[in-house]
Amino acid sequence: MKAAQRIKLFETIFARDGGRCVYCGVEAHRLGKGLGRSPALATLDHVVPRSQGGPLNPANLVLACQACNNQRGIMDAEEFRALKQRMPLP
Repeated sequence: MKAAQRIKLFETIFARDGGRCVYCGVEAHRLGKGLGRSPALATLDHVVPRSQGGPLNPANLVLACQACNNQRGIMDAEEFRALKQRMPLP
């Protein structure tokens, strides 16, 4: 996938999910000039991992903060979402 296509895909998912992590609800930020990596960095997460045959398309992608994307690992997306909703906020 070309860079322009990746950017368009990211922007599509970012807008669809309202700029918030679908797992914890934090407002995710784009990586940009002057912005370093942080737990709230916006990333794309595959609902069904590519290693398990998940496609690279909007139906299989959600916006996730970097912290949730890393924490989820190989856990089922719906199970992880339910776990995050049960966790108290700090």
